[in-house]
Amino acid sequence: MDSSLNRREFLGSLAAAGAVGALAPTPAAALPPQPWRGVFIIMQTPYYESLKIDGESLKRETEFLVRCGVQGMVWPSGAGETDSISHDERVEFSRVIVNQARHRIPVLVGVHAPNKFEAAEYARQAEAMGADAMLARCQTDGTTDLNILTDYFTAIASASKLPLCIQVTTPAVTVDYLIDLAHKLPTFRYVKEEVNPVHRVSEYVKRASGLLVPMTGGGAKMFMNEMARGSGGTMPGAGFADIQAQIWDWFQAGKRKQARELFAKMLMMAVMEEEVTYVLQKEILRRRGIFKTVYMRDTSKFTMDAGDQRELDAVFEALRPYFRV
Repeated sequence: MDSSLNRREFLGSLAAAGAVGALAPTPAAALPPQPWRGVFIIMQTPYYESLKIDGESLKRETEFLVRCGVQGMVWPSGAGETDSISHDERVEFSRVIVNQARHRIPVLVGVHAPNKFEAAEYARQAEAMGADAMLARCQTDGTTDLNILTDYFTAIASASKLPLCIQVTTPAVTVDYLIDLAHKLPTFRYVKEEVNPVHRVSEYVKRASGLLVPMTGGGAKMFMNEMARGSGGTMPGAGFADIQAQIWDWFQAGKRKQARELFAKMLMMAVMEEEVTYVLQKEILRRRGIFKTVYMRDTSKFTMDAGDQRELDAVFEALRPYFRV
């Protein structure tokens, strides 16, 4: 089930939300009638051997995700090696993805930064390039001071009228804090929960009264449990995006047995990723003809050996019948 808004509905929902700069509480009637839900892929970043970003492969990845039937995509964020990418690269290649996607599915541009001034600038640029929404990790200098984080998220929301998804990266950011923040920031409506996501999904569903859509990270390892609790979706890596989209679609259609059986097969990859890190996603994309290389700027993360490759062969054998692309 693809519950993403079309372009006209999306623009209408922004108009209904009112001016962001006022930071007034948003009445329920002004919220988008159909919030986005589903599989929103955290895109990987392809590199040439020189470690420059491979824009053509990034375009192929964008097209691949549209064809996989996911509900959205995000770049850059953790799995996309966001901390290794320069300011100019973030702006240039975010624009590449937005232009390639052409609003067929939403593109969330990562706007996180070490401080509110840089983050606000990324937010302005995201809107100017035509992104559909923004994702902001907590301030990347590692602060846990809630007053500083409030100023940071407020600066982002004030700089752009785009819908905002906050990625929770510290236990200091509680469910109560985020619900309160959502009452203050009209465009903040999505959470990517990375801190105890399974149980906190239940808290959002119970206490946020529909104000926030909880999504999760963690490589979709608890996807079934999260959906059963009312999760609005998951944000995994790109390699088996069509598999995760199929799990979501079957679950939403009431085909719980089929969804669980496919999830059990996908879980082999999710567990493997925990050990070998994001290079696994790049190797999957290489095998599927999307990436030319598996280079990462942090070379300490080249962690796949011959045994890992054999295990991935077996994972492919189990999942290949379900590929959509």
